[in-house]
Amino acid sequence: MALDLKLSIGTTEDCKSLVIQDVTGVYNEDINPGGWGDFNISGNRGDYNFQIYLRIYHMIEEEQYTTSINLPNFENLVNYPAEDSYRGFKVSIPAYDISTEIANVSEIPESYDPMQEVLEDTLYEIVVNINSVEYNQEFIIPFKNLCNATLAVEKMLGTINLGCKDCDDSDVENALLAKSLLETLKSMN
Repeated sequence: MALDLKLSIGTTEDCKSLVIQDVTGVYNEDINPGGWGDFNISGNRGDYNFQIYLRIYHMIEEEQYTTSINLPNFENLVNYPAEDSYRGFKVSIPAYDISTEIANVSEIPESYDPMQEVLEDTLYEIVVNINSVEYNQEFIIPFKNLCNATLAVEKMLGTINLGCKDCDDSDVENALLAKSLLETLKSMN
């Protein structure tokens, strides 16, 4: 069996950074046959090249764009638990770095904000290439970011006044509708 790279992908609670962590684990014939080592590649940093980039599907001025960028400052931001291995790496990339890289792509309109403080709510694909002279494998892991929408719905739900007897219930209805729509988005594949 070949390596089955598994990544945990999310955002920080404030939606300001994209967090990517390798959770593949080590090879085990019964429990984790796609893990690092044994019959699969070791992940030794001296033996393999490791490249990671993002593909972002986003809207700018009501037009769909698919933008591929290298992860900015990857080598400066990545943490490797073992000095000689890619196993268990973790990286946190600030939204500002991502938006700056997107703005540098020639097809992106000048109106795009290159200094975004939070990640866009959109679809991201994390693309990882691992190769050596004898090995070449690409992994594409999708990540649907709904962090900002989640925070907005939580804020709506937190401002509802349930103790008011003669208040307009439209705020309750709007918050419940927003929560329902958010849950539908989260469940879509």
